[in-house]
Amino acid sequence: MAETEKKQSFLSKSKSKKKKIILACLAVVLVGGGGVFGYKTLMTPQSAQAAFLTETVKRGDISETVLASGTVQASKRTSLSFSDAEDAKDAISSIEVKIGDHVKAGQVLAMMDDSVAKIQVTNAEANLLSAQAKLEDAQKRKSAAEISTLQANVNQAKAELDVAKQSIDTQKAANDEAKAKANLETAQKTFASQKALFEAGAISKTEYDSAQNALDQAQRDYNTAVLTAGQTKGQSSAKVEQAQAAYQTALEALSDANEGPEAATVLAAKAAVEQAKAQLQQAQKALKAVTLKAPMDGVIVQLNGNVGEIPANDFIIMDNSNSGDLEVLAEISQSDIGKVKEGLDVSFTTSSYTDQNFSGKVKLVYPEAKTTSGVTTYDVLLSVANKDSMLKIGMTMNVTIEIGTHQNVLLVPAQALQTRNGQDGVYLLAGNTDGAAQATEPAASDAQQQRGKNREGARAGASEGRANLPYRFQPVKIGYFASDKVEITEGLQEGDRIAILMNTATSSSNQNSGRTGGMPGMGGFGGGGGFGGGGVVQMRGR
Repeated sequence: MAETEKKQSFLSKSKSKKKKIILACLAVVLVGGGGVFGYKTLMTPQSAQAAFLTETVKRGDISETVLASGTVQASKRTSLSFSDAEDAKDAISSIEVKIGDHVKAGQVLAMMDDSVAKIQVTNAEANLLSAQAKLEDAQKRKSAAEISTLQANVNQAKAELDVAKQSIDTQKAANDEAKAKANLETAQKTFASQKALFEAGAISKTEYDSAQNALDQAQRDYNTAVLTAGQTKGQSSAKVEQAQAAYQTALEALSDANEGPEAATVLAAKAAVEQAKAQLQQAQKALKAVTLKAPMDGVIVQLNGNVGEIPANDFIIMDNSNSGDLEVLAEISQSDIGKVKEGLDVSFTTSSYTDQNFSGKVKLVYPEAKTTSGVTTYDVLLSVANKDSMLKIGMTMNVTIEIGTHQNVLLVPAQALQTRNGQDGVYLLAGNTDGAAQATEPAASDAQQQRGKNREGARAGASEGRANLPYRFQPVKIGYFASDKVEITEGLQEGDRIAILMNTATSSSNQNSGRTGGMPGMGGFGGGGGFGGGGVVQMRGR
């Protein structure tokens, strides 16, 4: 029973709460509807336009900024491989790091098998020693003993040449030839007489045949003697030529020894030494390159290989993303890029750290534009101090580039600025023709020009049906433009009173926000942001 009563009590309270909520909602709707109805009834378009705030033109300081967004990136990034060890390329023998490791410059990252590279170094060293020995020999002068030996060689060669020229064998062969010729002539005469006697029957056939045989033998002996003499003469000429050549060689060797090292030989030997040195350096470089070392302090971001594999290009990729000096690549609109210069101060914020500000500078303004969907932008490279290593590669940063600051200049709230027919201006209250009492009195010609502009503004107001309003449109020229205030360089004086229309403040602020790339705040409106003393005035149209 008690349990049933609790349930009924709970339901009763729930119904009571629901009734209260419904009544409250009805009250809000009635009040809101009444407010809207009252506004529509009392605030006609003309009277709504006549409701305005007043502000005084004052002097102060203003800073202009360019807003953008960008992405964090490393300021240094390098790809490492064993490309310098191409001639000694082998399999990876060890990898000393892993992705994410922080390394120091000179630290060993990986190694290949170095056996081939060591053999190439040994061969190159041997070739260099041989070339150096040849150069040393080419540059060395002959000693006195060596000169004496060379002189003896010349004397011996001369003697052998003289002997060859005497040609004793040739003379003997010539004598043998002459003797054989005389014997042949004797045999010919004997044969002729024996033939005559044989034909006369004075001698026998045997005696005739004997004379014939003697003649034939004498002829053979002569032919042999002629042949031997010719051969001997030819051999003697060859011996003379050989002896002459040997003698000439000995003379040249002695002459070279006396003159010293030959320039051409020394030059060729030096060239061989330099070539051998270059080959050794290349081999040593290849041996050194089989050990991959970090070229800078940084962090390993990629490893593209394993132990036992032949390393490919881009084997290890590292950057300095763990350093305190990173970069941000931002895109700046075409309308603002003319203001951005190298060296300007930059501040950064990011959604990752809502309570942190980071600082940097403009490093580079890229000259080439990019157009995407009809929007033209320029890349700008910014440095950013990565305090406490909080920033990570790829983070999106809100960028504020400090263009500059103008001090002690005329300022009006950003909401006061209006644009008509392409002309910037403000609504100037009546009675400001010659400026406020505390304003500096302008020169006569300037005051006359200002009054002329005021009259033009008044005529413009009258032509728009606002001749009965206490303000008129005053054209101005602007300088720096911040989110909450605007620098006026021409058209107003210090102390002038301006009107900010209630029904145009928001729309005009939204229009003017495009000047800085960000939404302006409402500071300076109704006394904020350095402007004060304003009051709300509501005028009824007549």
